[in-house]
Amino acid sequence: MRKISEDANINPADIKKEKIFVALITALLIIYYLIWSLKYSFYDALAIMGLSFFILVPAFVTNGMMVIVGKIKNVKRFPIDNGKTFKDGERIFGEGKSWNGFIGGWITGFLISAAICWFFFIKIQEAKIYHMFEFINESYIFDFISDVFSNSKLNPTTYLLSQCFIALGSPVGDLIGSFFKRRKKVKRGEVYLFWDQNDFVIVSSLIACIWYPFSWYYWIFVLLITPLLTALANWIGYLMGKKEVPW
Repeated sequence: MRKISEDANINPADIKKEKIFVALITALLIIYYLIWSLKYSFYDALAIMGLSFFILVPAFVTNGMMVIVGKIKNVKRFPIDNGKTFKDGERIFGEGKSWNGFIGGWITGFLISAAICWFFFIKIQEAKIYHMFEFINESYIFDFISDVFSNSKLNPTTYLLSQCFIALGSPVGDLIGSFFKRRKKVKRGEVYLFWDQNDFVIVSSLIACIWYPFSWYYWIFVLLITPLLTALANWIGYLMGKKEVPW
């Protein structure tokens, strides 16, 4: 396992920036959670945060699988931009974005999340714990998941389509983020806070709006939760040797 103190490629100033960023996002998330708890209830806040994350499980799983699948040893990598540069002289996407990670991460992420979420969708539809909530009730949940259900049963076609395209939003968003990072001369592995953690989930959230009523309060939870989850995943990936830098 790597030791960050022995890595000459890691700038201590970048670590400090990320620590401050994580602390700030954590504080904002706690404040937002408390506001929801005070206005409605602790359980409402927990449920809204859980639903906002649950709908985007395909995006989170795919984002993690892109790193793993994209760097399988002894497998040739195929850069998406094929080494070509943009009019500014910089790479279009960079060496870090490959078809291996894009397609492999998307397919494996979709399959894993579809298998996991199938079970939880059924459990959400069957849940009878609405007496615990003030904001959420049975009709709220029914409206939230109605587009992927038919006659009180999960519609396989609609469900799998939603999972597939929400998962696809992850590599697309990541690619868009890389494109703009290159235009801003941000080098591969260089700290680029907030957008670098949220690019994939923003695109997936927009796609999720096709099937789910993704209201503004979900967006706030997502944009606050995602950087924390991404930071944790990146550090684990770095310590395991799957990432060159922990961000």
